[in-house]
Amino acid sequence: MAFVNEEISKEQYETYNMKATDVKWRFAVPIMDWTIDKDRDIWLRLCCKHIDVNDAKDEINAAWNFYWKGAFFTVFTKQLQILDNCAHIKILDMYIGDRYRQGNVNKLFPVEFPKEFASSKKQILKDFKEALEVSNIGLGMAWAADRYKVELIYEGRTI
Repeated sequence: MAFVNEEISKEQYETYNMKATDVKWRFAVPIMDWTIDKDRDIWLRLCCKHIDVNDAKDEINAAWNFYWKGAFFTVFTKQLQILDNCAHIKILDMYIGDRYRQGNVNKLFPVEFPKEFASSKKQILKDFKEALEVSNIGLGMAWAADRYKVELIYEGRTI
């Protein structure tokens, strides 16, 4: 099975303990859709998105929950531009769980990939990119148009 956009069932919400995550993000209403590949046990859920309208480029910052085969990541991204249905997205930081709460939230560089997943780094980034594309960069089920192609930028390289 490949990634699909779908609603999160109450059972799935409980299985992945999303209530605890939602409390940490202070969601008044939980986000109840995601992009999931059930066979590979990988899912992506948009937590929040901020458009900087004061910036001439209208850059979009986003935070994501990314679950990869038992590991729960928090990923911060910046959408640099969209040209011809291609979104250029840069990973600003990636943490296991909610480690960012313990550290400096504004620490953007250098991006430090979680050391315990160094051997799987290439596959994790590839799966994150694929999930971003299927999620239509967070628009998910609400978006009926063609999918966005994603150029994911990490450590100065395009994935």
